[in-house]
Amino acid sequence: MPQQMSMKLQIKPNPWSCIGTAFAVVLDIPVADLFGIIGHDGSQIAFPALPDPIARRGFHIQECIAVCLKLGYAITPVELFPVIRGTPPADQNVVVLFGDDESANWQRFEQTIQSSTGILEGVGRRSLHAVAYDRGTLFDPDGDQYVYSRPTCESRGFHPRRAWRVDHLS
Repeated sequence: MPQQMSMKLQIKPNPWSCIGTAFAVVLDIPVADLFGIIGHDGSQIAFPALPDPIARRGFHIQECIAVCLKLGYAITPVELFPVIRGTPPADQNVVVLFGDDESANWQRFEQTIQSSTGILEGVGRRSLHAVAYDRGTLFDPDGDQYVYSRPTCESRGFHPRRAWRVDHLS
């Protein structure tokens, strides 16, 4: 039987660490511990021409995946609208998978969120954003906890594009 994860909302310690904080929530470890395992706090200025917080290094999803694997968890990406594209010059043409009906993709994506635990990654009001989720409940590192629905996310300025399922390796 899969291990049930314990979810407790954690507030991101700075504006550039939503993805790291969301993973800490899913893994049920303090965000400072996750930063310690990764080896940095994301604060390095990587893009000096950009404004804060997008000037910061932040965290790459692969760093968070490495932490999950180290702690015994597997990560599976689930795209909201997975596509296939040709190579240049045909790369302007895309084929959306799972049918021509957009609602089928929304239903598949929502089913993932309702039946699993992980991270939702997408676009927020000012930059990329990530929240933790557990069987339909979202834990936003900005300090909010709410039940998933497309309108609820959009009313908060959050537009998910990808779910990262986090499953304990047996």
